[in-house]
Amino acid sequence: MSGSVSTPPPLRPVFFGPPDSPLFGCHHAPPLQSRGAGGVLVCQPVGHEYFACHRAVRQLAIRLSQSGRAVLRFDFYGSGDSAGEAAAGLPSRWIDDISSGVAELGAQSAGVSLVGLRLGATLALLRQQRGECADNLVVWDPVVDGRRYVAEMLALHRKRFGRTTTDEALGYPLPPSVRAELEQIDLLKTEAPRARRLLLVETGAPREETRALEQRLRDRGAAVEYRAFAGPAIWQDQPSQPPVPAAVIQFIVSWMRSA
Repeated sequence: MSGSVSTPPPLRPVFFGPPDSPLFGCHHAPPLQSRGAGGVLVCQPVGHEYFACHRAVRQLAIRLSQSGRAVLRFDFYGSGDSAGEAAAGLPSRWIDDISSGVAELGAQSAGVSLVGLRLGATLALLRQQRGECADNLVVWDPVVDGRRYVAEMLALHRKRFGRTTTDEALGYPLPPSVRAELEQIDLLKTEAPRARRLLLVETGAPREETRALEQRLRDRGAAVEYRAFAGPAIWQDQPSQPPVPAAVIQFIVSWMRSA
């Protein structure tokens, strides 16, 4: 991040959710003098994109907490330090995980907003289709077309390792059950999410599917604000230390603060 950054607020590891399959998260507490602005649940990417985006997600959580919000970022079931085998994680289960995160954060905060990146953004948006509600929803480079998402992962696997596979992608299991659920994702068929405000963020080269999603949500009556940022898309094939998109993070924090 550019500029001076004050000492990050206290970070507390937590386990939450079902007792027989707990989820791991990191809770960023806001400074004492600026508490009371509500909470933010950060929904991370999965697979290889989780690692590519980790630094950015952590910095986003720190900056949001410094702005006065309690923040919880967490690992989906079957990923990171959460319970479950990697092959057992399903998108339908991960949507339930978001609800568990909202319940955990809501017990400590007055109102919960959602910020999702890549598949995390997609799942946060799909959760709203169940009738759930969020104060504010930030959808950052969402996976719009699940079939294309899977095809791109398999193509990147082939490019990186020189071989074709259908049951794994870049070192992560891709069993038929997971692949089937991923390929069913089509955000261009979604209805308007139940969120008071919605921010759609796009980084890197403009993608027609992102603008199509914006139009779909507007047509369904959602109050959408769209912002595009030049520069590399951190979730794409990057070196081991991809850059942290300071401008994107600052804009999201400011947008949340304006609420």
